[in-house]
Amino acid sequence: MTKLVSYICCCILCLTTLGCSEYEQLEQTKVLERRADSLYSTLRDSLRKYHDTICDNTFHQYYEESLDSIKAKQIEEIRFLIEQ
Repeated sequence: MTKLVSYICCCILCLTTLGCSEYEQLEQTKVLERRADSLYSTLRDSLRKYHDTICDNTFHQYYEESLDSIKAKQIEEIRFLIEQ
């Protein structure tokens, strides 16, 4: 009987500890989200300039890769139609 009581007490203790840590993690997540939102709001202009610079630098490369991918797929489809 004492083993059962100690087992139940241990389970209750574990459940309450897990419950508290989940709540604390939720609160920390909310705080971090608010910080991220405020940082984004204050640095939006510089982030936009940085984003635009990256887009300008990589657009041509991504465009060429996409075009090559489309061409390769079309070639596969044409070969499939020819083989039928």
